Amino acid sequence: MSTAKWELRKIKKVVPTSTFELVCTFDNDVVKQYDLKPLFDMSGPMLEPLRKITFFKKVFLEMGVPTWPNGFDICADLIYLEAKDVKRIKKSAA
Repeated sequence: MSTAKWELRKIKKVVPTSTFELVCTFDNDVVKQYDLKPLFDMSGPMLEPLRKITFFKKVFLEMGVPTWPNGFDICADLIYLEAKDVKRIKKSAA
């Protein structure tokens, strides 16, 4: 039996790009870039507004999860597992 512990991640900062990607800074200071364009292959009323860059850029964090005004959200853990690593923020010694 595995004793591995799964830690749920929260995003503390999200920045949308003009190429439909989210740059996410997680609670452990890991920064990842998540491409939402593959979602656009799917259809549905929740995804349709995201295809417009002005709406896409209205992303905000709700309880550590990227969310849009229409209620669409993306699990922070999914982003953590599937997104491209950008960097880890180094904490300065105080």
